[in-house]
Amino acid sequence: MLFGFAIAYGQNWPKCYLPSFGTFPNTVIENYDRGYLIGGRYLTSDGYPINGLIIKTNINGELLWHKALSGDSDGSGVFDINQTDDGGVIIGGTTHKYDSWGDPFIMKLNACMEKEWCRIYTVGQNRFDKTVSVKQIPGGYIALVFYGNELSSNEKVYMYRLDNNGDLLWQQQYGNTDSMMAGAEGYDMTVTPDLKYLIGGYCYYPDSGTSGPRYLRPLIIQVDSMGNTTWELPWRYISGVHFYGMAYRSIIDNKNTIYSCGRHIESSATPPGDRPTMLKTDSNGNELTYYDLVPDSWQAVFFNLNWFQDSTIEIDGGWGMNPTSDGQIAVFKVDRTGNILDSVNIMQSVYCFSDAIVDHDNKVVLTQPLHDGYQWRTYVWKLNSDLEYDTLYTHPFVYDSLCPHPIPSDTIPLDCVVVGLNEPFENPETGRLKVYPNPASDVLHVEIPDKLKTETHSPVFNLTTVYHQWKSAVMEVYDLFGKQVFSKEINRGDKQLDLNVSAWPRGMYVVRLVYNGKTVASEKVVVE
Repeated sequence: MLFGFAIAYGQNWPKCYLPSFGTFPNTVIENYDRGYLIGGRYLTSDGYPINGLIIKTNINGELLWHKALSGDSDGSGVFDINQTDDGGVIIGGTTHKYDSWGDPFIMKLNACMEKEWCRIYTVGQNRFDKTVSVKQIPGGYIALVFYGNELSSNEKVYMYRLDNNGDLLWQQQYGNTDSMMAGAEGYDMTVTPDLKYLIGGYCYYPDSGTSGPRYLRPLIIQVDSMGNTTWELPWRYISGVHFYGMAYRSIIDNKNTIYSCGRHIESSATPPGDRPTMLKTDSNGNELTYYDLVPDSWQAVFFNLNWFQDSTIEIDGGWGMNPTSDGQIAVFKVDRTGNILDSVNIMQSVYCFSDAIVDHDNKVVLTQPLHDGYQWRTYVWKLNSDLEYDTLYTHPFVYDSLCPHPIPSDTIPLDCVVVGLNEPFENPETGRLKVYPNPASDVLHVEIPDKLKTETHSPVFNLTTVYHQWKSAVMEVYDLFGKQVFSKEINRGDKQLDLNVSAWPRGMYVVRLVYNGKTVASEKVVVE
């Protein structure tokens, strides 16, 4: 027994880190040197966040070093960490430096865990805003950001596209495809092999043929490489039955079928309750099927899933069979049709694994927060592909080899560039052309906006994309008959364009700015 929880011990696992401190793990990755990086938080004994935390272990889970982020006890936390091509890492999380609830941040560290750049995004006050996922892509980074608006708000799911230096290229909002969807949230983001982005989460949506009430549904969103929504799917109806629940993480097979882990709510079943489930969605955003792996459970969820090397699936989570039973935490191996090939019950607890990976050696590494009645603790478990506790590696590994000196345990300050991002979405003037005088007779002055904003409104999608960095666009002028009378390429550094209109026929003209084939701004002007 440990902390009152029933645990099946392995010889070497689990590992507990920094036991003198309260800590909470959120994410784990395999580092380039076969060690592991864990991201999370330091916490007070009553659970208040203090600073962000990064832990480095060797392949056997032994602690090598640890880093605190901020050091000012400002409530910072790490929610995602990923390896970059240069041996460094990209980190996403939240900080309370400028909002007592939290602002999202993104930080790039080199292979020595030294800061290269950092951005804090001030996007609102008295809201828990955070970067939940950030990954390297060609030419920069893509991030999923949560805005902690009220429950029914459709302004929670955002993506930021950054260049290699951390400068924002564009931002986009999702989860607002129609007026019946409410409270959309994004939990995790997956980059597909063809550089599309999958967002897994949940929303509230009514049953088919009704306008209310709204019920909790799994939500999966697919976004193309330019940030445009290709589809948004609230899972709501399958095999003649309404579906309720939540989705979390997703993986994709070689036929672009999407597998998501989550929670299936069956309020009208006998007995009613939650089932830990795996959802299957096709590449066009249609529900295919689902697999409830623990029948008759009362409350349950699957938080993580990964591919094994033989294309079977690791999926993990927890459940209880009734309101008074102890929760059961377990790891499953299943095939693509939901058949259970193997499983192991890890412990009796209400605390599920916060993250899990399958590493280069086909081993499952899982992080778990546990509370011992005094403090939160960070635990890591490691299983082989047969779901047995992993044995020790006895041959030596060299760690942090891309850094010319030993990496110390110390603090990385969050002295970041602060970026305000609310203005482009809230200010209708963003991206607007300014033309004067109007009417004009000799010279027409056209002021070029610093940011460009595209808005698409249709019965299916309402999209607003703000481009913060752009190289060039095209300025065009048309008369009322649709004839183009002027065209010129405009660079982002051009602040103003002066047009000699003295020889133009009198009448009304439309001045428009075109970027990536879309009109991003237009104004009417009269020449007299």
